[in-house]
Amino acid sequence: MVPVMWIELIARDGGVALRQRIDAEEARIGRAFDNDLVVDDPHVAPHHLRVYRGADGELVAEDLGTLNGLYTEHGARRVRSLSLAREPVIRIGRTTLRVHDGAHEVPPERPLTPPGRHVRWDAGLAVALFAAVLLGNWLNLTGEPNANALVLPLLGLATILVAWSGIWALLSRIFVGQSLFALHLRIALTASIALVLWAQVAEIAAYALAWREMSEYAGLGAWAVLAATCYAHLHAMGPRHMRMATGVLMALIVAGASLQYFQKWASRTENGQRVTLGDLKPPVLRAVPLAKPDDFFKRTETVKARVDAARVKEPPPGALSDSD
Repeated sequence: MVPVMWIELIARDGGVALRQRIDAEEARIGRAFDNDLVVDDPHVAPHHLRVYRGADGELVAEDLGTLNGLYTEHGARRVRSLSLAREPVIRIGRTTLRVHDGAHEVPPERPLTPPGRHVRWDAGLAVALFAAVLLGNWLNLTGEPNANALVLPLLGLATILVAWSGIWALLSRIFVGQSLFALHLRIALTASIALVLWAQVAEIAAYALAWREMSEYAGLGAWAVLAATCYAHLHAMGPRHMRMATGVLMALIVAGASLQYFQKWASRTENGQRVTLGDLKPPVLRAVPLAKPDDFFKRTETVKARVDAARVKEPPPGALSDSD
C-alpha cells in the first residue's frame, strides 16, 4: 500500500485554503496543469517543486531548478532540498505550503466554549468591575455624593472597554475570519479588574511600608498588565505569525513604558524628588512604625537649616531676577 501524504496551501491568516491528498510516492507542484498540486502564483514556476520520500522514509522537498527557489517558512536563504520531518512548512514564490505524512499526529480537540458562556462571564465580570470602581470613587469623594462624580466615570470606562474590544474584534474579523467580540470583551474586563486590584495593592503597600519607590513605579505593574492583555488578545486570535506579532507588540509596550519613566526621571532631575506615599489610608494598615517625635523634629530642623542657607545664598550668574 502506497503511503499517503497531504499538501496544504496556507492562507495569509494561517488557515488552510486547500488540502490535497496524494496517494503516491512523489508529488509535483507548480503552475502547470499536469502537476499533482496546481498553484496559482505568478512567482511559482510551471514545474517548481518535487516532494518525495527519502531513503529513511521521511518526506523531502526538492527545488526543480527554478528562478525563485525554495525556502523555509521564515528563511531568507534558498535551499536546494529540505527535509520536511522538522520543517513541514515551506515557501515557494509568495505561496506557503505545509506537507504532512498521512501518519502525522494531530493535537487533541480543543474544548468548545459556547458564545452564551462568554456573555455570562462578561456580565459577571462587568458587575464586579463596576462595583469596585463605584466603591473606589465613593471612598475618594471629599464632598457630597452626586451622580456625576459616581456615574460618569463608569460610562467612560464602559465606552473605553467597548471600543477596545471592538478594535480587537475587527482585527480578528480581518485576520481570522471571526470577530470573537464576547471573548475579547471578557479579556478586557479581566484586565480592568486586574488593574484596579493592582492599583489598590500598590497604594496599600506604599502606605503600609513607607515605600516611596512603590508609589513612584507602580505604573510598571500597569504596563505589565497591558502586555499580558495584548498577549491574551493575540492568543485568542491565534495569528499565523504569533511570535512576530507578540514581539512587535511587546517592543511597543516596552518603548512606551521606557518613555514614560524617562520623562519622570527628567522631571525629577529638574524639579527634585517628589515626596509622596500616595493616598492616605487608615493608620491600622501601617506596617512600618511611625517616626518618633524627637527624630521627626530633629530632621525638620536639619531641613530648615538647609532651606535658610539656600535663601541667603547668592543666585548663580544668569539666573532670573524678581523683575523677570
